[in-house]
Amino acid sequence: MLYKQFVLKGIAKETPWKDLQGQIFLGDKGFIEQCKITLGTPTDLKEIPRSQRYAERPALTEILPYNIQNRALRNKAIHDAHVTYGYTLKAIADHLKIHYTTVSKVVKDGGR
Repeated sequence: MLYKQFVLKGIAKETPWKDLQGQIFLGDKGFIEQCKITLGTPTDLKEIPRSQRYAERPALTEILPYNIQNRALRNKAIHDAHVTYGYTLKAIADHLKIHYTTVSKVVKDGGR
């Protein structure tokens, strides 16, 4: 009968699936990072969906704040967002409200 109390408590709560990260992790960034270390999950396997490879990546707003005035810093952040964190050129361009070919040129130049 004890299990019924737990079930009844859980029925009224929100679903935990809305907090799922990268389609496979249910936990905070520290937990995800620990799992990746333990599992040794590489981020270069194309067979694994991008959302799962980069489950713990920072949001674009953290990598590329809207108010970056220094072009060199912006270009480095654009390069990092694409190469290191796997954001698409379109996602970066949409975030910065610039054309994706501009982002492509920055990435091609190595963030310089």
